[in-house]
Amino acid sequence: MKGKGIFCQTTAATNEEYRKELKRKNWIMALIGVLGLAASVIAAVAWKSESAGLPDYMVGVYCGMGTGITLGCLILIGRNLLLFRDEEKLKRSRLENSDERLRQISGLAIRAAVLVMMIAALAAGLIGGIFYPILIKAFLFILYVFLFSYLIACRVYDKRM
Repeated sequence: MKGKGIFCQTTAATNEEYRKELKRKNWIMALIGVLGLAASVIAAVAWKSESAGLPDYMVGVYCGMGTGITLGCLILIGRNLLLFRDEEKLKRSRLENSDERLRQISGLAIRAAVLVMMIAALAAGLIGGIFYPILIKAFLFILYVFLFSYLIACRVYDKRM
């Protein structure tokens, strides 16, 4: 599979359209990167001041997650900036990410992954709910958010297409 990820697909017909799309994605990644950095800094400050009472493990999770998100966004922004410098690489990337077959494969893979994720979350909620009843409430909340967002997305895309 030549595609570079589930969020890399494009419908851009020209390099200029693709360049604009990548610039927009760079801004979104920069925002997400700043949020990741903020999560790391807030967790570190809370740990240092001991005001939040966070266990060391959770501080590590928040710092690691924030740092990973920030670094990942920086790497993707850097990759896009390198693409902007070479018109041939930009064209190759656009063609690879606009392949119809890859979009179909990605759609099927996302459906399978969502199904597996929902089954795993259900199992974790039901089994964990025996010991911690809040887990089943958390699972149901996530399930409701997923279902309502799916219904809203279906209506929005139905009207757009």
